[in-house]
Amino acid sequence: MKHFIINISREFGCNAREVSRQLASMLNVEIYDKDLIDLTARRAGINQDSFLDSDAIVDKSRKNLLQRFGYGSSTSFYSDEAIKAQADIIRELANKGSSCIFFGRCSDYILREYPNRLNILLYAPFEQRVLHVMRNYNLDEVSAKKLITRVDRQRHNYYKYVTGKNRGDRDYKQLMIDVHEFGIKGSATLLYDVIVKHFHD
Repeated sequence: MKHFIINISREFGCNAREVSRQLASMLNVEIYDKDLIDLTARRAGINQDSFLDSDAIVDKSRKNLLQRFGYGSSTSFYSDEAIKAQADIIRELANKGSSCIFFGRCSDYILREYPNRLNILLYAPFEQRVLHVMRNYNLDEVSAKKLITRVDRQRHNYYKYVTGKNRGDRDYKQLMIDVHEFGIKGSATLLYDVIVKHFHD
């Protein structure tokens, strides 16, 4: 199979991270996810204690779930230095020569000129995302809706600031999958089949 780069963006609460992890395992490639935050923070001199990734919340109290978010809300990541650091790190990893998956972090835009890339958007109906967040974060329906709305807005605002594009637009996307329709395993398998066929020698 040819060398490839997969860029995955997602809606909050659609189980995209688990789909991506299973896909990486099936393809036997590295997935770059939260480690990109750490690398960017270190290179840009950002205090990592000042933010918390919204997909890795360790304090699940309702107050902290609704008030503490980092990557899309911390103004530290809006600096020119942080944006450049993120783009430089993503390009450095993409240039290593090994096939890999990037999870979020505007990688679809940053690597838009790479010929061997495939950009994917994972999503799910809002009501299904609400149910998923209620189960995983032990929230009532109203709080889950607020959380999803807030995280989606923060990610959209950050993506718009960095790229000038709307995160859910078809620009820079070649494939969009409803995770609820196909399930986690089904979505990963579908993506695997497409990638193998698309990048076949």
